[in-house]
Amino acid sequence: KSDSKIIIADMSDEMQREVLQCGFLAVNMYEDGLDIASYIKKIIEFDRRHQPNWHCIVGNCSSHVTHNDSCYISFDVGNKHIVLFKMN
Repeated sequence: KSDSKIIIADMSDEMQREVLQCGFLAVNMYEDGLDIASYIKKIIEFDRRHQPNWHCIVGNCSSHVTHNDSCYISFDVGNKHIVLFKMN
């Protein structure tokens, strides 16, 4: 089982739980960062569930992105760092 940890979040608690669950499933199904990001964004259909335009970054680097209010989370699942954010 992979441990998860929220680093920074600007979204509802309910959405944070959904993202962590998606991230946990993705990291346990895939090794490749592109596959993990695609799973979170496309297969879980974040664009459909929470309106477009969501972006997902998987990697061990720091970043600063412009995002819509209440539409950002940076978290770790196991040894993977994931950033999910929405911008128009």
